[in-house]
Order: sequence, then C-alpha cells, then structure tokens
Amino acid sequence: MAEDSGISWQVDTHEHVERSNDWYWGLGLIAVVGAGLAVFFGNSLFAIILLLGAGSLGILIARGPREHEVKITSRGLHFDGTLYRWNNVDSFWVEENRNPHLLITTQGILHPQLVIPIGDPSRSHNVREYLRRLVKEEEQEPHLGHHVAEMFGL
Repeated sequence: MAEDSGISWQVDTHEHVERSNDWYWGLGLIAVVGAGLAVFFGNSLFAIILLLGAGSLGILIARGPREHEVKITSRGLHFDGTLYRWNNVDSFWVEENRNPHLLITTQGILHPQLVIPIGDPSRSHNVREYLRRLVKEEEQEPHLGHHVAEMFGL
C-alpha cells in the first residue's frame, strides 16, 4: 500500500528578538543575586539551579531560532525526524490567527502537547482538512509553558 505524500513545510521555532548586552547583564545580575540569597538562606542546591537555569536561558536566547521540518502523512506527524503516530495522538487543533499554529495533544509524558508553527496562514486550512480525516479535532489552548517560552523568545 503506497503512502500519500501528505503536507510538509519548514518553519522556524520562533521569531528571533535581538537582545542588548544590557539585557544579558541584567539576567546575569538577577541570577547571581538570587543565587547569593539562596546560599545566604542555606539552600545551595537552589543557588546552583538558579545559575544553571539563567545560563541555559541566556544561551538559548542568544543562539536564535532553529528551522524545523514538519510533515503530516497518513502514518503520523513527522517533526524533525521524530514520528508521532496517530494512535498515540489524542486530538489536534489549528489556531488560525496572524501567526497560525498546530496544537497536537499526545499521550506522551515528556511532550503532552506539541505546538507547531504553521507559518503560511493559507496552509492552515489545508492542514485542518487533512487532519480531520486522521484524528479527532478538539479546541484547545497552548499550555502555560508555551506562553512562558514565547515571553522569553524561545
């Protein structure tokens, strides 16, 4: 049985916002002060977590967006080489706004919801019509983690 070609596109992870050197200095200062307070109150582990978190955040923001390859076929959703089969997907939703994205709710523990930018607004209708044949459509909102990542420009 031949597989259909599906729908595929490439999209950046996020819109890159250039940060000034002062922003990075502020992030570092907040991390050092927070870590100092944590040590002062006797919580060295929390100090290490704060420093590692701030360092990771700074590196992720500085590196900019990555390009992802997305492909939807009858087998499943291919996202950067990982296949999410439809029998492990609970539902989907296509948010059609000025920056449309696809929300996929999975049964996975590490990735319970995938938020995938669609890019071209005209593509969102085709994605919705194709997915309606394969998986349940259910209105949903992005999780809090997605909004936090957008706030930091990740």
